[in-house]
Amino acid sequence: MHRPNVAAVLAAALALIGTAEILLDAQFSAAPATPAAALAAVAGGMLLGAWRPITGAAVVSLAFPISVVGGLDGPTGAAVLGFFVAPGWAGYRKAQASWPAPLAVQLMASLGTWVAGRAAGSSVAGLGSQAWENLFFGLLCWGAWGVGLLARRLRERADLLARLNTALDAEREAREHAAVAEERRRIARDMHDAVAHSISVMVLQLGAVRSTLAAGTAQAEMMEGIERLGRESVHELRALVGILRDAEATGPAPQPTLGRAAELVAEVRAAGLPIELTVDGELGGIPRPQDISAYRVLQEALSNVLRHAGPAPTTVYLRREPGRVSVLVDNEAQNPAGGTAGASPAATG
Repeated sequence: MHRPNVAAVLAAALALIGTAEILLDAQFSAAPATPAAALAAVAGGMLLGAWRPITGAAVVSLAFPISVVGGLDGPTGAAVLGFFVAPGWAGYRKAQASWPAPLAVQLMASLGTWVAGRAAGSSVAGLGSQAWENLFFGLLCWGAWGVGLLARRLRERADLLARLNTALDAEREAREHAAVAEERRRIARDMHDAVAHSISVMVLQLGAVRSTLAAGTAQAEMMEGIERLGRESVHELRALVGILRDAEATGPAPQPTLGRAAELVAEVRAAGLPIELTVDGELGGIPRPQDISAYRVLQEALSNVLRHAGPAPTTVYLRREPGRVSVLVDNEAQNPAGGTAGASPAATG
């Protein structure tokens, strides 16, 4: 709760208690002016304590001499509560620098008891009563101040523990992140050693085989297209390895997506395959896992056509429907029996 709100609640509580005391106590209800003035000092001082705790406590302490000068035997019950709450609130807000607050309350209490003692005479009983009241109010205000200091210390300790807990959580998260990063680096090393190297060797071997073929032939162009696909796969794999290593990839290969279907078809056409692309529907906005899967299906189907059907006329149909993407690769290659090779359909939801 915000400080002014706390002070307002305390002031309102003391005001309600003091009002009930004036209305219910016959002594106060018969002559309410003095207890009302003392109550105004208590409630107003407590409210002022939201911004000036020490000044507010000093204003609260005026309730004692106001009560005695106004003809009462001592402070009202609401004033006694104020003598406890105001120094405690000052101790909580200002810590050790708030010692003037309980001192002001005690001085005003001593002034009130002295005025009351002068009015009652200087008998031994009167002096004893004054001594007891000075001791009582001293214990009350300084004890309340000590309680406020203790509450402030507990709050500061709780704040410190919360900060330490936050720091420990951050350190634990940093260690977990470091462990995950190290595992990613290990996976990247294993992936590079096990896959990228092998694919690179395959691409080099394809290039060596292509160099033995006559330039411009269908076989040479097909081998060149397969070689390009292999290099692209190596680039994609290296980009993925860069992500796993938390390193920024320089010039990463384009991400696999059906939006690049035209590029893929153009690459296959450059390899010597007469191929056409037909798209029905919008290919944007497909969920990432389905988009990648559909692209890989299309890529694998075209690779199969290149390997098994040769330069046969081929048509690729891509259709986007609500909740579904259809991929169909159809070629007209003749099988050994003289028929037409079947289409290569695939779909992903």
